[in-house]
Amino acid sequence: MLKPSHLINILARKSESAFSRVAEKYWNNFPLGNKLKASHDTYQKLWEDEKQKDYPEIDALEKDYGYAIDQKWFHDLALHTQIVIKSSPLCYQHGRILYSVLCDYLKNSGAKTPNLTVYETGTARGFSAVVMARALKDMKAAGKILTFDVLPHEQKIYWNCIDDHDGPKTRKELLSPWAELTEDTILFMEGDSRLNLGKVKLGRIHFAFLDGAHSYDHVLYEFRTISDRQVKGDIIVFDDYNEDDFLGLVKAVDYGCEAFGYDKKIISLGRSRGYVIAVKR
Repeated sequence: MLKPSHLINILARKSESAFSRVAEKYWNNFPLGNKLKASHDTYQKLWEDEKQKDYPEIDALEKDYGYAIDQKWFHDLALHTQIVIKSSPLCYQHGRILYSVLCDYLKNSGAKTPNLTVYETGTARGFSAVVMARALKDMKAAGKILTFDVLPHEQKIYWNCIDDHDGPKTRKELLSPWAELTEDTILFMEGDSRLNLGKVKLGRIHFAFLDGAHSYDHVLYEFRTISDRQVKGDIIVFDDYNEDDFLGLVKAVDYGCEAFGYDKKIISLGRSRGYVIAVKR
């Protein structure tokens, strides 16, 4: 006869399995829409407009850290992976932050870290993961980037981007121009980080970028789990640190920095855009 604890575990696994099947079916069936959202020219115009904007706060950060990503390469990647139709303003400056901060980290810790592990939540079209892979390549550092998202990697869907005019693509196809980075460095993981992070038997997580679900509980779970696998000097970067839109995220980041022992650096681009660089003490 099964013990109650064993029965509970069996039921929990069955429930999780059923949830996973339903979620997989949804996320593999054109989750971002089943048709084009805008003309090719509209995406192009949005990109041209965003390229012209100045971000002195990010310029200062790059100067402070001593590393700046190649602008032509950066904007070309953004055209295919960051220019989308949405109600909020477009901004992909987190890519510049990630590149500069990760390069600086590698400069200071790379010699002691022959096999770096970078963790990301919220892959989306792969922009941030590819930027971080570029940082590893430019710094001649060995490592792997594990990036989680509920969106499929090898299922053809519309991505709400300029490439949709070529028809549905897999993420792998969308990122094929940067295959030299994605194939060797990035592991694309499908699923909810709360269900899967604990299953990935990682050791130390040297660097992380968290941009998945923005609820207090979700952010704090990821923060706590990654913190347990970091040592002094390791870094977590948080996107969307903005009280007006994501108060739960802000509270989770503030609490986690205090509770888990991180120094917090806030980069603000106005009321609607904010980022945090958290360095473990």
